[in-house]
Amino acid sequence: MAYINASLWNDIQSSDATNEKRFAQLGIVDLVKDSTAFVDYIPPSAKAQLASVSSLRNVKIPVLKDQTVTVNSSPSFTIPSNLPDSDVYSFTAYDVFSGFRHYPASYANNMVDSDWARANVMKNVAYAMGNSIETILAARLEDRKTQALSYTTQVSQGDGTFTFDAGTDTLKINKAAQKETMFYNLQELMAANELGGQYRLGTSRAGLAVQKAEALKYGAGNSKDLAALGFLPMDRLYESGNVSASTDIFNGWLVRDGAIGMFENFPFDFVNGTEIAGKKWSISDMEIPFTRLRANIYTNKEATDATALITSGTDSNLQLSHFEEMAIWTRFYVVYRYNSAIGTRPNDIVKVSGLTT
Repeated sequence: MAYINASLWNDIQSSDATNEKRFAQLGIVDLVKDSTAFVDYIPPSAKAQLASVSSLRNVKIPVLKDQTVTVNSSPSFTIPSNLPDSDVYSFTAYDVFSGFRHYPASYANNMVDSDWARANVMKNVAYAMGNSIETILAARLEDRKTQALSYTTQVSQGDGTFTFDAGTDTLKINKAAQKETMFYNLQELMAANELGGQYRLGTSRAGLAVQKAEALKYGAGNSKDLAALGFLPMDRLYESGNVSASTDIFNGWLVRDGAIGMFENFPFDFVNGTEIAGKKWSISDMEIPFTRLRANIYTNKEATDATALITSGTDSNLQLSHFEEMAIWTRFYVVYRYNSAIGTRPNDIVKVSGLTT
């Protein structure tokens, strides 16, 4: 006869177990993904090629380079030729790969539910992959940041100053200039550099806390209307723990819509859904959480003796058992606008730093 005791609770599997993993916004991933919809410099045919092209080939994007046009003050039969100069450029593909292995039988005598554990491992893996993708994107933003920026004097005539540091290629905004007019001045600055348009701002965590609080306090029906001052909407402000504030209030990038984007790539077997002896290649129907990308998915099932998983004794459930595994492969291109002289010609990605003084 079995007696009731506290150990009976051990036999109740729980889908309410806790996952210690902490998750936060991957703001640079979100910024680049949201910018992708505005990439208008890649022809549809090239986008289709990017989705399936092999690593042995490059998809070349044609472009007309900036042209110096001859204009005369007197008409004549000597007509300026004004011939255009063309170029092509291509992009680099990046691979972020991970996965997991799941032993269903190991949960038969476990407090944690098998499906719950698998779902949470998937979430943990996706978050780690998202962080890896964000590191890649941050490096590309750093590569493509403008190395020239004029008209900072003109936008420094109100509260505070905007200074472009040519040594670090960073637009430094002093504390006084970070008030509610900062966003208006940033947009005016970019328009003055012939790079007008809609912008997004990604910063280190809590970098724009003060500005966001002000935006919540003031609207069209209040004593001052921040929207009228060019305050960026909340869905254009991003934060990331992969961007360090260092000793500043914030660091990050100001990015025009379409200045950078990312497009997935799907190799042959994944596109064709190959299946061999319990192994299957496919493409995820949805974007993998945190990565903002659809992924190449490989799944496999194998028979195995998994008793080595348990060190306290031999679990008969694992002696003649099996495992399931999934490989998750995000392969993607980071795309950006052409700039023939990024060292001297302003670009629409600006490294920004909010100073404490």
